[in-house]
Amino acid sequence: MIQTQEQCRRRLFLSAALAAGMVLAGCAAPQRSQHIDRVKTVSMPPPPAPIVETIPPAPYVDSYWIAGHWIWDKDEYVWTNGHWEQSRPDMVYQQAYWSSEHGGWVFHQGRWVQIIAEPRAISTVITVAPPAPRVEVVTVAPGPNHVWIGGYWRWSGGQHSWVAGHWEPRRPGYFWVPGHWLRAGSSWRFSGGYWQRY
Repeated sequence: MIQTQEQCRRRLFLSAALAAGMVLAGCAAPQRSQHIDRVKTVSMPPPPAPIVETIPPAPYVDSYWIAGHWIWDKDEYVWTNGHWEQSRPDMVYQQAYWSSEHGGWVFHQGRWVQIIAEPRAISTVITVAPPAPRVEVVTVAPGPNHVWIGGYWRWSGGQHSWVAGHWEPRRPGYFWVPGHWLRAGSSWRFSGGYWQRY
């Protein structure tokens, strides 16, 4: 097939335009990908310390407390209340938190993650159901960089004894796996109670 001079010019023009577009696209500054559904950056001010929460009675024995947290909404921080959820086998809820990064504040959404069993942890399996978690008043945090370690029932000396909740400083690169009980047929298994790496 014989191409006319006009067709050759058009092809040459289109090829040159396409090549120029590719070059310009390559010159554009690379965009950093962000998980918009999980992370929101806020330049100012720092988030307030968590507020006092009264943890209400648990709706069932193997309930799992999801702590409240601050969210950024229309130029201000707004508190989202904590709530109870059904515990999930071999999973832990990684609480939502704020971190200071590159001169701004980054919000990390809470999520369920797989528990990585701590090598030193001794698995406790019993047939006596634990009582429902106690009502706790989460006191004012010593600062925004503290994590509430919720209370739990510990099996000791053939009975359940309550270990009260308290605040601890956040450990960089780790999150707290709350101690909680999971139903396994007619028995109960204790899970958590340690810091786990992200």
